Amino acid sequence: MNKALILWVVVAGSSASWVQLSAREWTRASDGAKIEGEFIRMKDADTAYIARAGGLTIEVPVALLSEEDREFIEAKVSEVATPEGEKPAMPEGETEVTLAGVHLCCGGCKKSVEAAVSDMADLRVIMTDDSITVGGKSGKSVQKALDAIAAAGFYGVSDNEAVAIAEGAAGDEEVGSVTVSGVHLCCGKCVRAIDDIVAGLDGAAEHDAEKGTESFTITGEKIVPAAVLASLRAAGLNGAVK
Repeated sequence: MNKALILWVVVAGSSASWVQLSAREWTRASDGAKIEGEFIRMKDADTAYIARAGGLTIEVPVALLSEEDREFIEAKVSEVATPEGEKPAMPEGETEVTLAGVHLCCGGCKKSVEAAVSDMADLRVIMTDDSITVGGKSGKSVQKALDAIAAAGFYGVSDNEAVAIAEGAAGDEEVGSVTVSGVHLCCGKCVRAIDDIVAGLDGAAEHDAEKGTESFTITGEKIVPAAVLASLRAAGLNGAVK
């Protein structure tokens, strides 16, 4: 990944709802790096989904965009805002949700997912090389499973707005190092995924992640924790970033 474009984090297989698409050129405030794309919707209060040509969807930390871009997003969000207090209804009956873009590089990854939900009754879990489909008797039971999968160090974009992995929280101020914990690292391929993430992170120089470690540190200059979390999730991994 080009370091000049680390702000633009790919979300493989994103199934976000496309609303009020608006093609434009986006600018990173810090150095003027630009891309073209269409605003889809907000992922959370701090992150926007932008669609690129060819079908790729990226996560963009809004705080890192130019003032003009931030104002544009604010206006678009106002146009399609959900009425205050209204949230997508949690399904009451049989529910099936697919997480796309999950890091499942080996049998160890899949065994970890299975272990995370092993004590939950009446669940159906089907995995491919990059997705997890969870079925259950209700939206709440499936949500419990997704929470456990996220806690085990995995992330995927849900095809159900009401049942999904919770929004992550990480700071948007530039720092010299960040500590990342809870990421699934069962093998060399998992560690190489961290290599790739750090190589593409603006300001990051190195990391000390190893196979089986519960936490690791990324060091460098002017690292943005929110960008670290977005990059982890784009790679199908999940963790806490401080």
